[in-house]
Amino acid sequence: MSCTVALAVAGAMAAVTVGSVFVFGLLPKDDASKDSGGGQEPPAATAPADPSQDDGAGRVPGAYLGKWRGKADASGGTIPLGTFEVTLRQAEPGDRVGTVVQHDLIGNTCTDVLTLKSASAKELVATGKGAKSNGAQCAQTPHTVTLRLDGKALKYTSDDPDAGDPKARLSRID
Repeated sequence: MSCTVALAVAGAMAAVTVGSVFVFGLLPKDDASKDSGGGQEPPAATAPADPSQDDGAGRVPGAYLGKWRGKADASGGTIPLGTFEVTLRQAEPGDRVGTVVQHDLIGNTCTDVLTLKSASAKELVATGKGAKSNGAQCAQTPHTVTLRLDGKALKYTSDDPDAGDPKARLSRID
């Protein structure tokens, strides 16, 4: 029985290690570009009393603002990524709108800085890029992040094939 347990633990660790190669972009990359994020979270903002209120053309609707957290996965749900914490603040296209902090299953933390591309009541689209303060296990490649409200939840999707196209369903935490 102890051999079976040891093999199960070894298999689980191998799965996490292999998953980390994809999730954290440890495969060789051609682009070693710089980032302007610095890895610090923006201050949380609170949503207005009317969550459907749009704060103006191109600006972030109030219902998106604040902190969100939930479990994430990649590769169509086959690789667990741990927990994503998304913090969003008011911004206009081209400005930093927030961060995504990933706490993976083996204790690593990676931060992506989000720069707003577009905002509407239907969705926010941003460019995510690894913060300068990230360790070597974290992907630094720019990728598109889409955030959509789904009832009281926030759906996170990332067009990042090198990381397995991460997805998460997040709940408001502030």
